[in-house]
Amino acid sequence: MYRALAPVLLAALVLTGCGGGGVPHRAWTTSVCQTLAPWRDRITALNGQAAAQMKAAKTPAQTRASLMSLLDGARQATEDARAKVAAAGVPDVADGPTIAQRFVAALAAARDAYAKAQHGIQALPDRNETAFYAGVKTTMDALNQDYARAGVDTGRLASADLRKDFDEVPACA
Repeated sequence: MYRALAPVLLAALVLTGCGGGGVPHRAWTTSVCQTLAPWRDRITALNGQAAAQMKAAKTPAQTRASLMSLLDGARQATEDARAKVAAAGVPDVADGPTIAQRFVAALAAARDAYAKAQHGIQALPDRNETAFYAGVKTTMDALNQDYARAGVDTGRLASADLRKDFDEVPACA
């Protein structure tokens, strides 16, 4: 039985390894957007949940717990999105490997920004409320800056096909 499958597997490897240079760009864009939309929704939901918890928080320990939950959830959601975007492959456009890697790297940088903020919040001493909340502000400001630097501007992609796809694919709207 395995001998019968060998030619099929070999043909599949040849076709995927040698052919057209990647995933059709429209399919790649659809896959990326189908990953990023739920990821953004998850981040929004986590932020809303943390905001509600923060309103009820009366102590630095409660604030820390809420922020740690937010940051851990956002870090994990971002890693899951990064893995799915990496699995989408490479679009069949000029510089496709570079473009795909930029998306994966942007999500990795966002994931790392969440992890850095998580470590920062965890390390804050909570005996002095003023110092604790000042540290929270500093840590979250740094997270926002790191997060902003992590993004990929789809409007500035070198590929006209991908720019068009990001504008037209329903999953990207």
